Amino acid sequence: MTSDSFATRVQTLRDSWVERRQVKALASSHDFDSQFQLLATLHGWAVQAVHDIRSVYGETLPVAVSEAPRPADTAPGFAVIVDDHHRVTFALAERKRLGTSRWFIAVALTSGPGGGVMAAGPERRNGQWTRGRLEDLLLSALGAYERALSDAEALPFGHEYSTPAG
Repeated sequence: MTSDSFATRVQTLRDSWVERRQVKALASSHDFDSQFQLLATLHGWAVQAVHDIRSVYGETLPVAVSEAPRPADTAPGFAVIVDDHHRVTFALAERKRLGTSRWFIAVALTSGPGGGVMAAGPERRNGQWTRGRLEDLLLSALGAYERALSDAEALPFGHEYSTPAG
């Protein structure tokens, strides 16, 4: 049973739908300005999510979000970094088709020192950016961090967490 008052739950529901409609309008436009606004919105959500992660982990886990992207940047984007080895990167990318540019947000997940990079994000056909989808990506990075800790604990005494040279 939830301890939130009904009024709080109603407000949360309303706010989430207002936010969803605003993001949908941005996501459906593929011009640079709209996609940049969407990227800035994702950055704001990431800042809030990092605050929540810190409230749970405290000082035991270094977690940070890079500076907000600027439209003048060569490749506008930002990253959320967990323990220096796990990263979720959001970047504005351009696709050219038939002489026109369409902009979108590309996301990559990197895990472990020297770890591989995996594309991530909502599916193109039916996906839409939501706060929950961004948080799921950050939870993936946290899960990779926790797995790395467990794997390191399973190593024989005297061995350090490492990956094969690539």
